[in-house]
Amino acid sequence: MQYNFINKYLIRGHYAILGILLSTSTLLAKPVFPGGEPITPSDLTTSATLPAPPPKYNPQDPISHTAFARFAWRQFIYLNSPGNPSGNTTPGQTTIVRGVVDASRNFVDSGANNFYQSGKTSTDNFSSNILVWESYAHRSELFPKNATPVGNFQTLNPQYIFENISVASTSARFNNLDENSQIGQNKIFFPKNGNTPSTNPYDDYEIIFEAKVNQGEYDYVKSLGGKAPASFNLPPNSTNNNEAIEIKAAWRVLTNDLINSGRYHTAEALYYLKDETTGVTTSHVGTFGLVGLHIIRKMENYEALVFSSFEHVDNVVTASGAETGLYFFTLYNQLDYQGTVGSNPDVIINNGVNHIQYPLPKQGAVVASNGYDFIPGNYTLPAGPNAGPIKVVQPPTITKAVIDVNTEVKAAMVASGQFSDSVWQYYILKGVQPLPVDEDTSITGTNNPLTQDFFLANNVVESSQPGIQLFKGGAPGPVSGTFPNPRSGSGALNIQNVPGLPASANQLVMGGCMGCHGQAKYNNTTTGKTDSIFSFLISTNNLNGTGGFEADELNESDKNLVGKAAMYMAKKSK
Repeated sequence: MQYNFINKYLIRGHYAILGILLSTSTLLAKPVFPGGEPITPSDLTTSATLPAPPPKYNPQDPISHTAFARFAWRQFIYLNSPGNPSGNTTPGQTTIVRGVVDASRNFVDSGANNFYQSGKTSTDNFSSNILVWESYAHRSELFPKNATPVGNFQTLNPQYIFENISVASTSARFNNLDENSQIGQNKIFFPKNGNTPSTNPYDDYEIIFEAKVNQGEYDYVKSLGGKAPASFNLPPNSTNNNEAIEIKAAWRVLTNDLINSGRYHTAEALYYLKDETTGVTTSHVGTFGLVGLHIIRKMENYEALVFSSFEHVDNVVTASGAETGLYFFTLYNQLDYQGTVGSNPDVIINNGVNHIQYPLPKQGAVVASNGYDFIPGNYTLPAGPNAGPIKVVQPPTITKAVIDVNTEVKAAMVASGQFSDSVWQYYILKGVQPLPVDEDTSITGTNNPLTQDFFLANNVVESSQPGIQLFKGGAPGPVSGTFPNPRSGSGALNIQNVPGLPASANQLVMGGCMGCHGQAKYNNTTTGKTDSIFSFLISTNNLNGTGGFEADELNESDKNLVGKAAMYMAKKSK
């Protein structure tokens, strides 16, 4: 890799917006904790450890956003390092000590284009070359159909038991792509031919998703013994010092050219189809490329979890500067702002340098005239209340601190001399949210460091405006073809009664990833209040062993798509 790669990187897509602001000033700032120190070549080329939690945030002497961005990158480096091989070669048995990094290898090794493929033989369904986070427990292992988690996490053989299908260990893969929408609001695609959508979007390459949890979360849920507690609080908590980590990953089908490009982390993964005649769901295996990654981690002093999001640099604009044509269609066709938003709504974005007033789509029909970037042409969408295709566009939410740290990491890769062929040079941090905060509402207001990345969203995990890309508030998701979006007032509170947070940070209208996840609630019978718990995986039925998940099929019916949002943003535990 050469320095001109960094120059191209800085001017591509939405990063051009702040390119003129780059400087070395924040890079030279004094670090405030070990994980916030500058990223060096040795951070990339030695065996990684999970960075220690940041110290408690002090508004009078705040941790810089630059330090939080470096902390996010160190998590990425660790989680994308090679997992520790178990030595097992028996089909169906885990080839990895799950959740454990290989101390003899590092981030350089996992960046090889053939990393996954080189660890797989013709007789094994599992590769021995798996990333640390890929070896985490899938959501259907945490909550199998009508059961609770059992077994030793590190030696657990992946077996996925859904409401509509069970996948035996001998057919499984560590990556299990069982979600086919952006939390029930949108379906998203890369065009198959150039950058123009196909007439039928299902002829294009759909992005599909998976959710995973680490041993800390798995063991805590297992310790509950199949009984939902009066109050639920992921570790670390008053009785458990381990940390909970959740991962949300987005993948795309790769052509042979993309597989051979050396630009994507690739792996075999499960996906699902339904026979239209029999109604039977079956599992299939394909080669996919990683295009987005959320890292969600709960730590002492950060009880609302820290949200970090990474993207592939080719998602919206390719290396040649051409648009990919990435697009989505909504699973609703009306938008209803509720409260005091007004006829011409907007948001205030703090990019770490100044405040930007940015317009939201207008209330009413989801049409081009109301501010959606519709792609012209004749298209056939699934029947039902939906709209599109709509181009994925990027508002100027990227912060100067995040751009600076991305540049710092790329420079460290160059200086190491070991990343010229690495897939990891093509992934970037989109942003990080450390604590809940009230939104900036004035262009000339005081710059609150915590409002940087207030509207954190990943371009392949949260793509629509204002549904989940510029999200804030208490919106439950599409209801009868309409997306009701409060955005203000008591009905929009999405951070409530978080155990361990001070009262001043516990009744907020938060935005972005943390705001959306803040809508995951648990009815605390000890206090009589509803707590934000930030995990859509947790429900009373799941904890009691009477729930589970359904594997989404790529060819899911229109009827099922319409009701999908109820599984996510509107979901309550009791």
